Amino acid sequence: MSNENQERKVYNLLISKGIDTYDEYEFYKERINSQKDFLWNEYNTEDDELNEDLFDKIDVIVLLYGLYHDNKDICDELIDKSKELDIPLLFVRSYGVEYVIEEIVEKADAVVGWNPHCIVDAIETLVEGEEEWIKPCDIEDES
Repeated sequence: MSNENQERKVYNLLISKGIDTYDEYEFYKERINSQKDFLWNEYNTEDDELNEDLFDKIDVIVLLYGLYHDNKDICDELIDKSKELDIPLLFVRSYGVEYVIEEIVEKADAVVGWNPHCIVDAIETLVEGEEEWIKPCDIEDES
């Protein structure tokens, strides 16, 4: 079993963080940490220097929609870096919110709600690079 654990991927995630009226950053961390079989390293836009060395090790950029309006500059920078450096961009809708700005969603490689299984599935799928993947947790799939 230890060999199995050694072979498991540890995902390096860069998460948007900043002015956070609804505490979405901490809620996101709680959701993803609830998935015991998912290993990840946390980097964020407040505590880490956004330099070339950091972006070189990032597997997925996670953009929390609830932080977008109050942190537009840094979120737009993440979107730009995602495209420039070919790092997958995961867009997490605000809890309970169905409407999101379409132009932001169109820039994302995947869009999910707050279901922790959907978040983890999206990250794993984005990193594995499955071409035929259909966004599994888009708004139509959530009740």
